[in-house]
Amino acid sequence: MLVLSRQRDETIMIGDDVELTVVDIRGDKVRIGIKAPPHIAVHRKEVYDAIRNENQQAAGFRGEITAFRPRGVTVRPDRRPEGGTVLPAAARVAARTDGRRDIA
Repeated sequence: MLVLSRQRDETIMIGDDVELTVVDIRGDKVRIGIKAPPHIAVHRKEVYDAIRNENQQAAGFRGEITAFRPRGVTVRPDRRPEGGTVLPAAARVAARTDGRRDIA
């Protein structure tokens, strides 16, 4: 692990596209600003772990999810139900509708 010291308003570059800037230091908390292209996912570690765990569980799931089916909807074996995608709980935590990124 590379360990670097930075003071407030100083930046670390990761490759050519990712900038980490120390925004604020208050006691034992450091606020970090991250500039990254939209195609690079940026998550807090606990959110990333939750997304990864749910994806692993979903990849291994072979049954039928009935908990998310609206009441009164039945599925015939020869047809798939119509409807939207249900995001896993961790993805809902990470997803933001206003287009901004989370600041950890």
